[in-house]
Amino acid sequence: MRDETWKLLQKYQIAYTIVDEPLLPPEIHITSNIAYFRWHGHGIRPWYNYRYRQEQLKPWIPKIIETSEKVEKVYGYFNNHFHGYAVENCLQVLEMLGVLTTEQAQAKNKVENYFKTTKTTDSTLEIFIESKERSVESLIRVFLGPERFKRAQRIKDNEITIQKQTGTQIKAKIRDYHIVIGLKNRIIQHDCADWSRVLPNKRFCKHLGKLFFTLKKEKAITILTQIYK
Repeated sequence: MRDETWKLLQKYQIAYTIVDEPLLPPEIHITSNIAYFRWHGHGIRPWYNYRYRQEQLKPWIPKIIETSEKVEKVYGYFNNHFHGYAVENCLQVLEMLGVLTTEQAQAKNKVENYFKTTKTTDSTLEIFIESKERSVESLIRVFLGPERFKRAQRIKDNEITIQKQTGTQIKAKIRDYHIVIGLKNRIIQHDCADWSRVLPNKRFCKHLGKLFFTLKKEKAITILTQIYK
């Protein structure tokens, strides 16, 4: 199948993309006068949440140089997180190639100094938690993401019943599902399939979102903050 794909790329003079990620082999096959290098990273959940070390980028330099001698244009693209890792890694590659301009060198120093003095996190959630200005709706949105947030809003009020609420525990039933939140040990038990998928990323399913919509604002913010920390 790969051989057939490359033949088609050559026939129609389509640029072949060299992608660095866990799912595809970083193989180079020249099929047109345009080459496209793309770096996604090797993180976990998601794997494009990644900051490349310079020793990981160095092996790419001879590959880029060799490819540039065989094509008219070489493009490079970093899509490896929102903290600015792409900016830093892109400028580092340009420097290794010996084509970094004075202005770019200044930008590179600036971004590298930023990472030396600023703690980055794997989630915008932690940054949001530390913010002084936050609403329960905004906090729930961060835990859910935009799509699940909409789904949570579509759950009707009469579809949820809070069966128990004390200082240490909350029990609720949403449709045919059950939720138990242990506030003392920060444990959530829930029996929907989506919950098991989002749990490793400290995210919520729509049922958890609806539960926190139902609680009083101050109570919801306190619990959400405790759950994350």
